[in-house]
Amino acid sequence: MVTMALPQLDTDGSERRVAPRSRIFKRAQILTNNRFSTVDCIVRNISATGALLTIDPAVPLPKEFEVRIGEDASIRPAKLVYRREMFAGIHFLDVAPNAEDEVRVAPALVAVTPVQASEPLRIQARALPHGIVSRLPWVRG
Repeated sequence: MVTMALPQLDTDGSERRVAPRSRIFKRAQILTNNRFSTVDCIVRNISATGALLTIDPAVPLPKEFEVRIGEDASIRPAKLVYRREMFAGIHFLDVAPNAEDEVRVAPALVAVTPVQASEPLRIQARALPHGIVSRLPWVRG
């Protein structure tokens, strides 16, 4: 049976994630035992504060470890937030304590307007906040 990783929702149906995640499909390595042990995995999505990994269900994961994503030489400390079969949600430990406040959207800033059935839906592209972009290792600038 194939299970899909769905966003974590609060009881009111809103998403609990602090930062929006971007879908990617990159190889990664989990480093444990003072970097003497490695486990291959795949990063399915990533944000400034965490990521979703696909990993062999038989592989045990410690509560804290390091992650190397892609061919990047940078290694990030992470902690395991949840594990469901082959999916593992992680939180990066090198995120500034107030980074969560920077990317959280205030409810007053979100305008809810009713959509008429005859109007086509339009997606408006907006740049990511600087607080997110500055923490992405593949963006230089």
